[in-house]
Amino acid sequence: MKKKNYVIYPNVKIGSNTIIEDYVILGKTSVNTKKKDILKIGSNAILRTGTILYTGTTIGKNFQSGDHARIRENNMIGNNVSIGSNSIIECDSKIGNNVRIHSLCFIPEYTILEDDVWMGPGVTITNVMHPPCPVFKERGKEMKLKCIKGPIIRKGAIIGAGTILLPGIEVGEGAFVAAGSVVLDDVKPHTVVAGVPAKKISEIKDLVCDPGIYGKGEIYSWRSSLFK
Repeated sequence: MKKKNYVIYPNVKIGSNTIIEDYVILGKTSVNTKKKDILKIGSNAILRTGTILYTGTTIGKNFQSGDHARIRENNMIGNNVSIGSNSIIECDSKIGNNVRIHSLCFIPEYTILEDDVWMGPGVTITNVMHPPCPVFKERGKEMKLKCIKGPIIRKGAIIGAGTILLPGIEVGEGAFVAAGSVVLDDVKPHTVVAGVPAKKISEIKDLVCDPGIYGKGEIYSWRSSLFK
């Protein structure tokens, strides 16, 4: 077996039982990082081919990345998180525990994903109301600026494949955004929205299982413990 080829820069702390595949880069720096910044990765991580993790980010245990995933600096990521192939997490975002982000997703700066969020492939999140914004580089870290703010996706929400989320909106706890939706406004908890622009079409408790495996409103009964 050939020796694996990967790069680990200084100021990287890696937990035990971590698997690092070929062409992974750990601790990459940018113009926003400082010498004291550290990349921290918890135990039992699997970092697949081509993954790039920047310094200044903290990741919990049991993390998994798909091939060529990229995570920028100053992110806080919880335990049991999976980031799919070719997905990008820009800087200064917060991702909770048990979050699943599928392939080809884009998460911009200042986005918040709470615990147990599930995101299908190809989701695009935006954070600037009128790009390109000249204020972004100068004052982008001031979260109170309404024109520069990523969405907040609350606990247990489901974001379907190919969805686009506009800046600053809030997807409520346990809500379901159908595939291909464009979300312009806040989504209320435990509701189902769909369309362009996305509109409420149902509530989670009223969903029907087409194959008949579950009864009406039982499709997500197995997730009910998340919201107790």
